[in-house]
Amino acid sequence: MKKELKLLLVGSSLFCSLVIAGCSVTPSTASETTQSQTQDTVYHKNDVTGPAASFDWDAKMPPLRNYEQTYVESNSGKTVKMPLSGVKKAAEELAEKKKSITDSKVQEALKLVDAVFVNQENFDALLHATTTSNQEEFFDKLWNDVIAPVLSERYATFSKDTVFKYKGESYPLKVYAPMFFKVNTNALGKAGAYTLEDYKVEGDMVYLKFKAPSVDVYQYEVKASYHQDNQEFFPGLIDEHNKVVETNYSKGLIIRFVYQLAALDFKADNYVNLQGMDYYDTSTHYLAIKVDSKGNAKIDKENIANLLQINMKPANEANKGKFE
Repeated sequence: MKKELKLLLVGSSLFCSLVIAGCSVTPSTASETTQSQTQDTVYHKNDVTGPAASFDWDAKMPPLRNYEQTYVESNSGKTVKMPLSGVKKAAEELAEKKKSITDSKVQEALKLVDAVFVNQENFDALLHATTTSNQEEFFDKLWNDVIAPVLSERYATFSKDTVFKYKGESYPLKVYAPMFFKVNTNALGKAGAYTLEDYKVEGDMVYLKFKAPSVDVYQYEVKASYHQDNQEFFPGLIDEHNKVVETNYSKGLIIRFVYQLAALDFKADNYVNLQGMDYYDTSTHYLAIKVDSKGNAKIDKENIANLLQINMKPANEANKGKFE
């Protein structure tokens, strides 16, 4: 059973880091997600059921405040608190670096990076920069316009309309995929800092080079192991996954998303830990953000995918030359 569990999560890791790497993204022109619009044009899907119906899309991750991490020992269940001295140092160095930056366009561009890795309570900065009304619309568009087109091109058995039925509940891929990317992004908000190495400004374009921590996808398995009261739920998912993983890519994908979301109780304010026991900035980003003369920042789909560590290669390849 342990080997089967690792197989499930290795697949999830590959999805985030390899499956869509190396592909140029041609965004679709319209979202295919059913939605309702109120008079003030707030985006919301009104046809969801099950755990998705109570998913709080307004939830935002609070920033680190005391530079310590609480761990639960798997064997004893004992709670252990460890100081995050590396995070504290990285945060202090970032603050000092920012003090030396006088270009207002760079300052505005950094607010988007801050909204992911430092303080997600400011996530609205990304909504404004992508012309989305709320997090639900933001992650729906991320799925429909950036990720799904690549998977559709690469896998003959991929379909956005896939629905997985399990234990009396239906899980549509188009609903649960954006939910997964929301909670996975939550984890990045626990980084507390990033390592700003360089920046360039060319007209309205700001180019940033920085390193940041990454999500430890194995922690979804760890979280699942804490559900001692409902353990048959997860082995059943593994069995279902292994039945279809070789023949139906999209069904295998939705099963992995359900597993990971269930490990977090399908809660929009939950998250898993990052790689490393302290600050561990393993991901290198080359990011491009447009900032006009009025200080309005805009970021395109390829660079959003890079910022959220979903598909980093296209933006990195496009922007790396600015620093060579």
